[in-house]
Amino acid sequence: MKIIDVYTPFMDAFSRSGSLEQATQATARLSRFSKQAEHWDIDWREVEQWMKSPHYITHSRTTARAYLPLARALTQKVESLLNAGRELPGELHLVPSLQAFDGFARYDSGTHTVLLGVDFPDASVDYLRALTAHELSHVYRDHQPDVWGFLGKPLSEISRAEYLDAGTAREHLVSEGLATLFSQLLFPEIPPAIHHYYHHHEWDWCVQNHSQIDRALLQTLHPPGDENVWRFYGDEAAGPGSPPRTQYYWAAHRIREWLPDYNLRSLAIAHGWNAERFECFGV
Repeated sequence: MKIIDVYTPFMDAFSRSGSLEQATQATARLSRFSKQAEHWDIDWREVEQWMKSPHYITHSRTTARAYLPLARALTQKVESLLNAGRELPGELHLVPSLQAFDGFARYDSGTHTVLLGVDFPDASVDYLRALTAHELSHVYRDHQPDVWGFLGKPLSEISRAEYLDAGTAREHLVSEGLATLFSQLLFPEIPPAIHHYYHHHEWDWCVQNHSQIDRALLQTLHPPGDENVWRFYGDEAAGPGSPPRTQYYWAAHRIREWLPDYNLRSLAIAHGWNAERFECFGV
């Protein structure tokens, strides 16, 4: 996968101008990123103040600079395990997070643009390592023939709109569950809370309230459920006190319990299965 360091030229432009908007417009590539950022409802003044703060300079910028030299080796490791060493299609853009996002894989017409916010607030290098594996898992899965074969057309002809329209609740759970499990198997030394993008108290809540999460997801999936698993991105969707993204936790747990063998090889194979093959989301 082609890796593009947007963060370094961005920070060079920011240090020269002191202006966030001027920095994003300094080059054609940064201008393109700026247009993407418009969809995230960015408060430019707030982000600019954050990037000039001592915490940003001592933590976020330091973390980003420590991660950047690792990105190529991390990507190649994922490609060796999932894609027989062949390059994954698309581009991995290492970008400023603007306080808004950490990772995002954008599919369109048979390729991906992955945005990785390398200075995401309070992220660690381990967090970014896990996130890289997670997002590249999505890229690999989306290019397996059986995943979108039901659409009856080549991947190169499937637009982003068609891709989103075809994304069922089950596919969402499969994709996020596999990606979460893959990063855990790839980096077992990283605590599970980080693989789920949780603070430790949020992870503890999920473990202690597993049955409550289980009931909430099953009620959503099965009649008369509405299959709106995306609402679990929000706080308290699985009950009072529940953190966001409990569907990731639940899907990963269900897939892990269901797979006959739980290892990197079997998980890589499962990435190529159509979502309907996953029988682990039943009652």
